Amino acid sequence: MTAKNSNDKQQMVMLAVDVSDYSVTTVNLAVEMAASVQTGLLGLFIEDEDLLQVAGLPCTREITLTTTRERPTSIDQMQRSLRSVAQQFKQTLQREAQASQIVWRFDTVRGRVKDISLKPKLDVTYTILGQSVSHRLQSGQARGIRRVLLIVNGSYRQKLALDVVLRRFRHDRVELTVVGEDPEGELSSLFASRTKDNEIVLIKVRRDDLPDLLARSGSSFDCAIMSHHENADELPRILNALCCPAILVA
Repeated sequence: MTAKNSNDKQQMVMLAVDVSDYSVTTVNLAVEMAASVQTGLLGLFIEDEDLLQVAGLPCTREITLTTTRERPTSIDQMQRSLRSVAQQFKQTLQREAQASQIVWRFDTVRGRVKDISLKPKLDVTYTILGQSVSHRLQSGQARGIRRVLLIVNGSYRQKLALDVVLRRFRHDRVELTVVGEDPEGELSSLFASRTKDNEIVLIKVRRDDLPDLLARSGSSFDCAIMSHHENADELPRILNALCCPAILVA
């Protein structure tokens, strides 16, 4: 462990998901991140407040996938469904974390994913948001090319996060879009080592051009890495433009 990593030893990786974002592949990413940076792992399941409110409306109906029949919904019924998914998430987290000998814990809260996870916690170094298409993290699939977005803030922790993502995609060609400059040269050294395992196509984008980039191709990325301390107004807009898991680095 380097001196830099030792400062992170008491920190946490937090995986925040709701019922639509939970997937085994996202859990695996969080476990790999915790193992790589030698931290504990917190799995946070968020009971979607908006979903519960909608379920309580008299006009709301649930359509089952197997029979396509409609049936009324209720807050109590939706609460039971969310707790069932939360229990599945907890069991998956436990299985994967114990297999990698990672210290883990689980918690559940009611609210909205972005409202809760965008408020940095003092003991959380990496926050992973499942987003809505977490299957994109699955490695080894014949998808042709993987697209990774990195919004640089000069942190060595971003280098560690990117290294984990590139390891997941080591069997794929990777198109890495880097927004901003790398003043410390941390990423350059990573490229030199990772190109032995990955075929990496590097695309550099100016920070001023980020809004246009997201408008054109925000939904095409497979994973995104950025600072947890992006502008408070801009960060939600960035995440809303993406349809992939996002790693927020403290």
